[in-house]
Amino acid sequence: MNRARPTRAQIKSMHQLFQRPPDGSPNYRAFRKRFRLLSFDSVFGGTWHGMFIGIETDGYRHS
Repeated sequence: MNRARPTRAQIKSMHQLFQRPPDGSPNYRAFRKRFRLLSFDSVFGGTWHGMFIGIETDGYRHS
């Protein structure tokens, strides 16, 4: 099974979220594992501080 991979822009966007005030993740790897490919338009989604965040292929985030 091939696992979908985020774009560089999506990875950068996730890392920027991780660098903001801590939300309980012990490290970046654990934080990034929260984000999964959603079933539409290659958007990755996950939780951050109780909000659901969607990250588009260009790195733009939506809450």
